[in-house]
Amino acid sequence: MTAETTHTHPLLQTCERAIKQRTTLNPCGVEDSDIQLDVGWGADGDFLLGCEISMASLAASNSGIRFHFHLFSNDTSQLDQQKLIELARQHELRITLYTLDNDYFAQLPTNRLWSSAIYYRFMMAEVLSLSISKMLYLDADVVCQGDVTELLEVDLQDNVVAVVPERDATWWQHQAEALDCKALEQGYFNSGVMLINLDAWRKEAVLTHILRLVADQSLHAKLTFYDQDLLNLALADKKMFLNSVYNTQYSLNYELNSAKRKQFNPNCIFMHFIGPTKPWHLWGQYPSSQAFQQAKRHSPWKDEPLQLPASTYQYRYCYKHLIYQKKILKGYEYFFRYLLRKLLSRR
Repeated sequence: MTAETTHTHPLLQTCERAIKQRTTLNPCGVEDSDIQLDVGWGADGDFLLGCEISMASLAASNSGIRFHFHLFSNDTSQLDQQKLIELARQHELRITLYTLDNDYFAQLPTNRLWSSAIYYRFMMAEVLSLSISKMLYLDADVVCQGDVTELLEVDLQDNVVAVVPERDATWWQHQAEALDCKALEQGYFNSGVMLINLDAWRKEAVLTHILRLVADQSLHAKLTFYDQDLLNLALADKKMFLNSVYNTQYSLNYELNSAKRKQFNPNCIFMHFIGPTKPWHLWGQYPSSQAFQQAKRHSPWKDEPLQLPASTYQYRYCYKHLIYQKKILKGYEYFFRYLLRKLLSRR
């Protein structure tokens, strides 16, 4: 970082201090000039396997693109770097790991479902904006099953992001009223897949705007989707929309409801597994999660075990799904474990 850059971007000093370590894995010696697309993920421990399979799915579906993957996490010690090196070698790509100090995010609102990891994307965009002009951001629960070449040609113009809208105009109206932002009537987006114009991100001082919003205590009660709401407020008039194939959302909990189950549409480029049940969970194994299962099967993590429930909340969904899947004995085993945790008031 040059002295001029530090002076121009004072917030970057804070961001840089929050990065305790950077580790670059580049077994094939990929040069900067070779890279066609930078892609970023941010996650903590519970979502790291999702990130790894998301990476593997994108690389396997796009052998003609040379990638640089960036993973921001406070739990990088949990990563098997040998498997990441194997992925980088298999697909001739570069991977950089950023170990974060979680204290940096302590002042940001969280809840039971959303940890401070949801804010890693803000830091990611701010830090990477120093060295690259465009990046693709993906949530850990996004699986690629198609060609993303067209994203390389998207002209973002002066927009900060290209994104997929969330739901429909009725929902946009609801969010506009809930967040007291009339501009959202023209579109509220899902932040799980974002093509980010990093030059515009820096020019518009988006991180400064977001931190200003976070400092407004009266806003906290209005936030439902936390980081996503903040991004929508900050970028209300600085976005363009992509086709929904780039962020097709589906909750594996819909499997428990026949009417909602009909919403599944496998014909997309990015399948986004929203909701608390993820395809790397023991109880989330359905035909609808096949994209994840296939990517895992052909990745260095093919033998990695699926995650078991770790909280009372997860035990609840675990037993419901297993019973629905007619794994009766195992389902009732987890049902009694769930009741025991409830009685002992464990989270």
